[in-house]
Amino acid sequence: MSEPAGETPLFFYGTLVDPDVLGLVIGRPVAESALELATLSGWRRVRVRGASYPMLLPAPGERVEGRLWRHASAADLDRLDAYEGEGYRRVICEVELRSGERLAAQVYLPRPGALEPTQEPWDFEAWRARFKSLYLGRGPDIVAADLP
Repeated sequence: MSEPAGETPLFFYGTLVDPDVLGLVIGRPVAESALELATLSGWRRVRVRGASYPMLLPAPGERVEGRLWRHASAADLDRLDAYEGEGYRRVICEVELRSGERLAAQVYLPRPGALEPTQEPWDFEAWRARFKSLYLGRGPDIVAADLP
């Protein structure tokens, strides 16, 4: 991936917004309170064709809500990179917290041409209701899982 662990937090906009999924991926519990509400401007979230997870597409004037996580270790990043796979890369973007504070965060953006977007908006609550139990059922294999 393109960015070091450093002090730069991560912005999640898909399955990793769920603390249970994030905890399973990194191999340790994550409190919901550790995931701060944040927004990324200039993008929209759509479902990846043939998958249950999202990707971002450039969209001037639009915003994506997600969560900011400030506690990733180098080992966590290795596991997150494996979970995200070759279709995504970590890129530094500016996000905005609810307080209005803006800060740099690492965001998993699709590699050009690696994923095929749909035009269907991706909804976290709909994903959680339909697919979360499938993800959690994979246990530690979630890092290498290619779920529908």
